[in-house]
Amino acid sequence: MRVHHFARLSAVGVVVIPAILLTVSASCSDQSDPTGPAAARAAHAADLTVSAVPTDAILEIVNAMNAAWVAKDAAGYAASVADDAQIITPVGGLLTGRAAFQAQHVFLFNGPLAGTSNVITVRDIEFLTGTIAIVYLDMLLSDFAAPPPGLPVRDGVVRNRATWVVQKRGGEWEIVMQQTTPQA
Repeated sequence: MRVHHFARLSAVGVVVIPAILLTVSASCSDQSDPTGPAAARAAHAADLTVSAVPTDAILEIVNAMNAAWVAKDAAGYAASVADDAQIITPVGGLLTGRAAFQAQHVFLFNGPLAGTSNVITVRDIEFLTGTIAIVYLDMLLSDFAAPPPGLPVRDGVVRNRATWVVQKRGGEWEIVMQQTTPQA
């Protein structure tokens, strides 16, 4: 899994790599003054490192969703979905909000996907800011009694690629958008 971090601070370009912060100033003329603009920008950039490296929190969402699928717990599966999320399903449907996402999974867990396994893995995380990231995922659905309508099955498995936009709101990371596309 690759993790990318992007942040922009006025005249400073900041690239955050877990445990490493590289700061490049657009102007070197004020770097010798420990209280000057470069020092202030560097201090601000250092503050970003705490909030800009939340990969563990995002991986916790994935782990919680995997565990909730095993338990067929629709409320747990939807817990990290924002109240105002936009979810595009693998068959092109649109679900708006956590309640709709949870209701869909109540139906699926009690019906067509009752005995299934679904494993979500992270392929890549790209941080756009310290509070917004794009998460690229692979999803493998298996152990179904009948193939899910409208989804291609290869070797007894439905393979989906998903993209999340996650945002830190009120101190918690939430899925604010999901697009899921079946792989043939």
